[in-house]
Amino acid sequence: MRVVERKIEHLEQVRYLRFKKRWRWNPRKGISNLAIFMMLILFIVMAFYFTAGQSQGQSAPGREITIEEGDTLWGITLKHFPHNDPRKIIAKIRDLNALQSPTIYPGQRLRLPD
Repeated sequence: MRVVERKIEHLEQVRYLRFKKRWRWNPRKGISNLAIFMMLILFIVMAFYFTAGQSQGQSAPGREITIEEGDTLWGITLKHFPHNDPRKIIAKIRDLNALQSPTIYPGQRLRLPD
């Protein structure tokens, strides 16, 4: 019986580590963290929403015209933008429509900048 008592006494002396800090819920911090998290999610969703149209090839806002026989970029620019420098407008039209050269063809549709 002594041997058993010694083992029991020995087992009783084992100490377990206890963490003194306990996790507690702080309502103010919790609500503010939740608000920041929701704003972050909203920002990410808005970024995806507004960039989705560009990645899917949807047309950008602006006017769209159909080229007729005898039309040139210079003539279109003077007709639709009479008070602006035609060279700048032609550069914008070429960028907006991804034109490699200034050549346009009848029936072709062009987007014009705002």
